[in-house]
Amino acid sequence: MDYIRNELENLVTNLQKLEIKYIEELSSLPPGGLLNNYSCGKPRFYHSIYTDDGRRRIYLPPGNPMIEILSRKEYLRISVSHIQTNIKLLKNLLTRYSSLDPADIINSTKRAYKLLPDKNFFTGQHENKLWEAVENLEMLTDDMIKYRCDAHRDWAGEPYPKNSYEHGSLKLTSFGLRVRSRGEIVIAEQAHSLGIPFRYDQIITMDDGSTLSPDFTFEDKYYEEFYIEYCGLMDLPDYVRRHLVKRAHYERCGINEWNNIRYIYSKDDSLNAAEIKHILLDWVVPKM
Repeated sequence: MDYIRNELENLVTNLQKLEIKYIEELSSLPPGGLLNNYSCGKPRFYHSIYTDDGRRRIYLPPGNPMIEILSRKEYLRISVSHIQTNIKLLKNLLTRYSSLDPADIINSTKRAYKLLPDKNFFTGQHENKLWEAVENLEMLTDDMIKYRCDAHRDWAGEPYPKNSYEHGSLKLTSFGLRVRSRGEIVIAEQAHSLGIPFRYDQIITMDDGSTLSPDFTFEDKYYEEFYIEYCGLMDLPDYVRRHLVKRAHYERCGINEWNNIRYIYSKDDSLNAAEIKHILLDWVVPKM
């Protein structure tokens, strides 16, 4: 998935929702606007309104609530104009935007390159060599974070049993890892940019012999594993029921919220990158 395009599309969607909200509020406000003149050096405000007999000006004494109502109306009017302009600009940008989705770029290569495995296009970054070198550490907050991340890179790069179940088309991150959802791309990209070692979709065997595959597995300072489970379709009742069954399974096996697993909930498979970064820095890194 092209993360930048996705963010632009989300921005357009959010602006369209805000446009509808503001227009609905505008329609509920009274007609007319605010005018003023000065008397003895002090402003006097009037409600200017057009009627069948022409324009009328109604004096509004200080503290009259109509002053605030008309101020809000003017704010909404200008906001809607700016929102509509920005929507047009973003839509025009999206029509001319060249995809940075790794899958799209690979599909644009010549025939000879299409015969090669994905890893050839991510030399030194493929998931099997994911943590051989982490060069981009500008976002880290202190040297201790880097030190903690370094201690777990070998673990993250070792072979591990991985869930092979696929539903729909897999999404490709900027560093060559294939994941199952847009939300998982956000988590993986944020972890990668921070240099946090992880395993994706690792199969873990419980004491009762059952198996589970958390979305993201990390290793703490005692070399014990802990997890992030992404639940991205919480607006779907069947999905919620399946999640609760899986969560109960985790808890029976001693994997509990805030202790050794963190659930990230969403709907429509959408996440805010800044919030994910906060979770990684506030919960994951301190455990490492």
